[in-house]
Amino acid sequence: MFKILLIALAMAGFAVDPVHAATRHSSKQRHSHSTKKIHGSKGGGHRHARHHRAGKNQGPTVEQAPEEFFPSGHKFTPEEKAEASEIGAMVQNSMWKDAYRLATRDSKQHPERWWLQAARAAAAANLNRPKDVLDAANAALQKNQGDANPLNLAQLYTLRANALNRLNRKSEALVDFQNAIKLTKTDPYSRAGAAWMYATANDASIRNGSLAVALATQGAKLTQWKDDTVLDVLAAAYAEAGDFNSAQKWEGKAILLGSQQDVPFYQHRLLSYQSGKAWRESSRQ
Repeated sequence: MFKILLIALAMAGFAVDPVHAATRHSSKQRHSHSTKKIHGSKGGGHRHARHHRAGKNQGPTVEQAPEEFFPSGHKFTPEEKAEASEIGAMVQNSMWKDAYRLATRDSKQHPERWWLQAARAAAAANLNRPKDVLDAANAALQKNQGDANPLNLAQLYTLRANALNRLNRKSEALVDFQNAIKLTKTDPYSRAGAAWMYATANDASIRNGSLAVALATQGAKLTQWKDDTVLDVLAAAYAEAGDFNSAQKWEGKAILLGSQQDVPFYQHRLLSYQSGKAWRESSRQ
C-alpha cells in the first residue's frame, strides 16, 4: 500500500522544519523506506512530510503527517512548544524509536494532548508496529475534542487504515479510508490507500478494478503525477482492470521517479504486468 504519513512536527511553525535528508530506515529492514520533498498547498497551508515504503505485500505505503497539527488559532504553551520541537527533531533525523518513547511518555503525562498520540502513531508506523499505530490513532481521534481540522482527521484515519490493513482487518480499513476521503478533497494518500486495496486484495470480493483506477487517478492528479508511490498504485489499479499496457506505462514512470530502495519493488511489479498478471498482496517480490 503506501508510504508513511510520518510526523513532521513543525506544528504551527514553531517546531523543527522536517527536511528529509536523513529520513530512511536501514536498508537491511524487510521494508524499504524513502523520503520525498515537502509539498506545499497552493495557499501555503498544510504541508506533508512523506516517507514511503514499497513493502512486499503492501505496495508503497503512504503514511504521512501534517507539519501543522492544529488549526492556526491554537495557542501552544511554552511546554507544548518544547515538546513538539523535541519530537520534531527526532522525526527529522529518523529517530523513530526515540520519538515513539518520548511521545508515549508525554502522552501518559498529558492524555489531553491528542497530537502526542498522533506523533506516537506516526512513529509506530515507521517502526512497523501496526497494533501500536492502532492504539495511538484511536486515542488521538478520541481525544482531539474538535481541535483537529479535517486534514488532521483524514491523515489520522489513513494512518489507522494502513494499520488495519496490515492486521488483515480489511473491511475496517476500507471504512477508514472512505472516512478520510470524505473529510478532504485534497489528500491523495487516502485515495491511493483505498485504491491499493481495491486493486491488490487477495479477497476477490474486495477487488474492484474500475474503482481502483478512479481513486488512484485522483491521487495521481493531486500529486501532479510526480509521486512514484501513487503512480505505482495507479499501475496496480490498471492491471486489476485488465489494462496491462497502462499498468506498464505507469509502473515505468514510478521506476523513473522512485528511490534506489523502492525501484526493485516496482521492477518486480512491472515484470508481473508484462506477463499479464495483476499484483496481489500475496505476490512474491
